[in-house]
Amino acid sequence: MFQLLVFQPLYNILAFFVNLFKGELGWAVLFLAALIRFAIWPWYKKAMGDQRKMTKLQPKIKELQKKHKQDPMKANQEVMKILQAEKINLGGSFLFLFFQIGIFIVLFIFFNQAITSDWSSFLYSFVKLPAEINYMFLGLVDLKAPSLILAIISASLNALLTFIQPSTGQNKAMMLGLPFIILLFYQRFPALIILYWIGFSLVNILQELLIETQRKIEVIPANELEKLKIIKKNESSGN
Repeated sequence: MFQLLVFQPLYNILAFFVNLFKGELGWAVLFLAALIRFAIWPWYKKAMGDQRKMTKLQPKIKELQKKHKQDPMKANQEVMKILQAEKINLGGSFLFLFFQIGIFIVLFIFFNQAITSDWSSFLYSFVKLPAEINYMFLGLVDLKAPSLILAIISASLNALLTFIQPSTGQNKAMMLGLPFIILLFYQRFPALIILYWIGFSLVNILQELLIETQRKIEVIPANELEKLKIIKKNESSGN
C-alpha cells in the first residue's frame, strides 16, 4: 500500500523530470527538491515567523519566569497569554520540523530503492523513461555511491542556514549539530540523497533571505519608505 500511494507517484514524478532533463538524474533530483521546498513554503513562512516572534519575546519570557519562579504554573499561564496575544503557534513549528524529518526518511528509503531497482514496473502507462539514465552528476559524482564532497557542501549549507534562521537555546545547538552528524556518517548515504538535501537547503536559504528582506521592509515606517522613493527618484533624474 505504501509503495502504491507514495513510492509509485514519486517514481513517476521523478521519471518526468528525468525526461525533462534528458536523462540527467542529478538535475532531476535538484528540481524535485526545489519543487517540494516551494510546496511547503506557506507553512515554512508561518513557522519561521513564529520562531522570530519567540526570539524577540525571550527576554520578556525570562523576566516572567524569574518573577514567578516560586509559582511555575503562574509563570506558564503568563507565558501562554503572551503567546496567544502574539498569535504564536509553537505546535505548528514542531509539526513542521517533524514533517521535514518524515520527508527525509521517506525519500531516503525511496532513493535507496530507486538506484537499485527497475523503474518500469512503477510507471504509469503515459510516463516513459529515457533510453538511458545518467547517474554521474556533472560527470564527477557517482550518485549511487557516497560522496564526501557533496556531504561537505551539504553540511556547510545547513550550518549557514542554522545561523540565518531564527532559533534559540538548545534548538539552535541541535540544528547546528545535525549537519555534522550527517557529514560524520556520510558513507551510509548515497550521493543522490545528499544532492537532494543540497537542493532543498539552497532553496531554503533563498526563502529565508527573502523572508528577512520582507521583514526589514515591513519595519521601515511608511514615511521612511516615501523618503527612500524620493531619493531614488532624484538619483535616477541625476543620471
